[in-house]
Amino acid sequence: MNIFHRRFLMRSLLALTFFFLFLSSGSSHTVSFAHTKEESVYLSGYWTKDEAGWRFVNQWNLSSPAGTWGEYQGKSYYFMDNGYMATGWNHINSHWYYFNREKGSQEGAMVTGWIYDPDYGGWFYTNHIGILATGWHKIDGSWYYFNQNQDGVLGLMATNRMIDGSYVDSKGRMNEER
Repeated sequence: MNIFHRRFLMRSLLALTFFFLFLSSGSSHTVSFAHTKEESVYLSGYWTKDEAGWRFVNQWNLSSPAGTWGEYQGKSYYFMDNGYMATGWNHINSHWYYFNREKGSQEGAMVTGWIYDPDYGGWFYTNHIGILATGWHKIDGSWYYFNQNQDGVLGLMATNRMIDGSYVDSKGRMNEER
């Protein structure tokens, strides 16, 4: 075997080694106590629906994610342990998240920001990573209070009452400096 052929084989072997190391390092995800895109599985495949709900099917091995976060077309989804997409309010890793219940292309996508929930007749707020807000929060320059006690609806925005010596109006905004 000549020296050029040997060098070519060595370089090819080295390239394959690095390629497989790269693949194996990116195949697992980090588990945290709050959702981050880094802990998500990036999905490639298609959605399928049956009488129990929606699942996502991986195009490469026909498996469905379960008990994990998934990212698809710029949206975050959570797949319950049975593999079905979460909708509505879900308690995951000690935090509450809201997943769109409306039928259509946004169904099951994690919602951030203001959420009106007709089941509770009020407003909720989730931060930029989807976690339900509780207590006092300054949002767009105004202070709001979201129930932080289990004696009512957790995270429900307070309106028309005194909270910690401060009045919140009908839109939930505190009427004095905090």
